[in-house]
Amino acid sequence: MDNQAQQPSREHHFYVSTAKFLFHHPQFGIVAVRDPIRLGDAERLGLTPLILYGLTVAGLPIRWLTFSSIGQPKSLRDVLMTAWRSAEGLRGLPDVLRVNRHLAQADPALGPDTAEIGVQFEVADAKDKSVPASLRSAQDAARWLPKRYEPEEQSLSSCIEALCADAQKDHDWRAQRDPGGLSNRDLEDRIERWLNLPMRRPAPISTKEAGWEAGPWLSSWQTSLPPDRQRYFNHDGLGGRIWLLLGENPSEDVTEDDDIPAYEEYDNAAEIAKNLIACWPNSPKEIAATAGITLRQLQWFISGRSPLEQAVRFDLERLLGIEYDERTGGYASTGPRVLIAKKAQALEAVYEDISGGGDACPCEIVPSQGHADPSWRYVLINAHGTPPTFVMAPRGEAITERLPDLIMNYEGIRPVSQTFYRHVVSTCARACRTPQANGREMKEFAERYQQQWVNCMWLPD
Repeated sequence: MDNQAQQPSREHHFYVSTAKFLFHHPQFGIVAVRDPIRLGDAERLGLTPLILYGLTVAGLPIRWLTFSSIGQPKSLRDVLMTAWRSAEGLRGLPDVLRVNRHLAQADPALGPDTAEIGVQFEVADAKDKSVPASLRSAQDAARWLPKRYEPEEQSLSSCIEALCADAQKDHDWRAQRDPGGLSNRDLEDRIERWLNLPMRRPAPISTKEAGWEAGPWLSSWQTSLPPDRQRYFNHDGLGGRIWLLLGENPSEDVTEDDDIPAYEEYDNAAEIAKNLIACWPNSPKEIAATAGITLRQLQWFISGRSPLEQAVRFDLERLLGIEYDERTGGYASTGPRVLIAKKAQALEAVYEDISGGGDACPCEIVPSQGHADPSWRYVLINAHGTPPTFVMAPRGEAITERLPDLIMNYEGIRPVSQTFYRHVVSTCARACRTPQANGREMKEFAERYQQQWVNCMWLPD
């Protein structure tokens, strides 16, 4: 049998994108970005974007990368031919070259041209995540490329030339080393089998219609990035590159008094908001709209990725019932609010915050006469010195059965008058209609029963 026929199918993933983590700076040369930055924000810092081109062996951590400036993109055919001739780890021509639809549309003649040299050109469909995964992995790997070649000057062309040499050197080193030590014997074996395949040197490829059309698809990764925050340049003494890091430059504004600890506020508002939203009757999208922001802005804020404008943040804190506590130097949830038991960890955190660590006598209220609500159980959190908060727990759900464990000092079931119980049920129903209604309805409820909330130890008859 022909030995060629016994060899496994060779597949390469080919991708092109604006580099997500590498830029050029006229003073610092190639700058690596620790956290992604929008191109417009990068430009304001004097950073020029680069184009990343790459080929990855399907299913293996073997890739070859090269770069160019935005203004002088490389021919896709030149990139492919250079890779198949000089990248030992790719083992030459593949059987299949897989690309995404954007790259295929940018150069419609590329498929027929690769077919002329015996390479099957395939466009990945929307459900195929393998090519995007190869691109993401290449983007991340690019920022850690060791700096082995020093450019003659810090010009864009010189720095790109040195970066390409760094990428080629890194590929050569990885293609020749023993794949052992990956903690995955199957992967080690597959890498070894691949690197033992014979090389397939390519024949010249057609250069007609060599141009390709760039577009927004090159930088689609930036659409999900939050607004930029303060950053500073920092030299990596070990790797030799300049990094752009988030935060304030720790080397600036150093005084003799800097070693004296200073009192600082603990800004935990985003963390509290995250837990409250996880227990809120309305959806995060409704909460965001009420606060005058997008859902994405809200998600960025509660995840700590981006701050909100002061006025918008104040509106959100007021909506959720979050206030600054001068005694602790941090923020706290004050209520009163109606919450729903959805996520155990969030409910436990919210209760500890509202009760000041358990300073409350929480209990489930039921009517002393008549029937209880068939769908919901109502837990009263009557923390000392604060208005009441109600937690609605769906009957029959696992989290409801865990309430005694999640709510510290839980005192079980407590009968109340039928009139009071009906008022609790109707108040909670109205409070759940909109994010604004929550605080309004509960404040009216608390004011109506204000005289009875004595030391949070007594319920109305």
